[in-house]
Amino acid sequence: MGYGNTVTHFNLKRIIDITNLKQNNMNKSIVLLKRGFESSSGLTPEFAKFFKTFKSEFTKELKSIGATDIIFSRGHFYLSGFFTINEQAWYFSLSDVRGGYSIGNLLYRTAKDYKDYGGGGNQYVKIESGMANSINLKR
Repeated sequence: MGYGNTVTHFNLKRIIDITNLKQNNMNKSIVLLKRGFESSSGLTPEFAKFFKTFKSEFTKELKSIGATDIIFSRGHFYLSGFFTINEQAWYFSLSDVRGGYSIGNLLYRTAKDYKDYGGGGNQYVKIESGMANSINLKR
């Protein structure tokens, strides 16, 4: 009996689950952003969790477009960092997540090096799954 070529419902579901794991997505970060953050003079558990999640998800996004040397810095309800693509350094920043324009948008721009916080002109990309593909890599 030719059971070797039969794809069961369980096996098909497992294949789909594995495929979905390989896809880059920002879903957890988006959920945490939408939940909001309690204002505080110190680090809150919510922002600590968001930072860790965003760092993981955005790193995968950046690697999908060939980024290297990815670094993150956590500030008081904001985050920033640098990455390199084709020998060009890039700076990114997510302003105060407790409200305002930054909710849902990530600032990015070219940088001379990893100490250049002024860099090129500001550009924004919506925080969403596949967002790295929307980053304009033209200098």
